[in-house]
Amino acid sequence: MTKKALKLLLLRQLKAICWFIGIYALIMAIVLVVFSYVKIDDTSWMPDSIIYTPKIYLLVVGIIYPLILTKLYVSNGLTRKQFFMAFTGAISIISLFLLIPILASMIYFDSISLLPAITHYLHMPLFFLIGWTSVIGFQLQKRGMSMLGILSAVVIFHAMTTIPRILALSDLTVLVSVLLLLASFLLILPRIIYQIPLKS
Repeated sequence: MTKKALKLLLLRQLKAICWFIGIYALIMAIVLVVFSYVKIDDTSWMPDSIIYTPKIYLLVVGIIYPLILTKLYVSNGLTRKQFFMAFTGAISIISLFLLIPILASMIYFDSISLLPAITHYLHMPLFFLIGWTSVIGFQLQKRGMSMLGILSAVVIFHAMTTIPRILALSDLTVLVSVLLLLASFLLILPRIIYQIPLKS
C-alpha cells in the first residue's frame, strides 16, 4: 500500500515539478541574459537565489500538501505513518531532479565538491519536513502546537541558513548537522502525525 501511495504521490509531484522547473529555468535564463548586459558590482545573490529557490519551493509544498492530502489518503486506506513515509519518499526522489540546477550553479559560479552537493540534496527533504512541522498543529487542531510548530520551523530554517556562515563551519560539520536534523524529523514527526484526527 505504501509503494502504491509513493507512486501516486510521485506522479502528482512530478507533474507539479515539471511546471516549476520550466518557469524556474525561464526566469533564471531571463535574469542571466539581462545581467550579462548590465554590470553590477555584487552578483553574489545570483548563485544563492538559484540554490535556495528549489528549497523554498519544497518548504511551501511541505506547508500546503499535507494540509490538503493527509485526510484524503488516510481515508483511502493508508495509515498516517504510511502516508508520511510515502510522501517523504516521493519528495526525496523529486529532490534529485531539483538538485540539477543547484549543481549547475555550483559549477558555473564556483566549484563543485561532494560534501556540499550531498548537503544541498539533504536540505530539500529537510525543508519539506520543516514546512510540514509548521502546519502540524493546525492538522491536530491545537492552537498552542500551531504556534510552537511555526516558531520551531522558523528557528530551524534560520539556523540552517545562517549559522554555518556565521560560524564558518566546515562542510563535514554542516553535513553531519543536517543528517542529525533529518533523522530527528523522521523519528519524531510520524509519531505526532499519528495523532491527526480524521474528522473535523
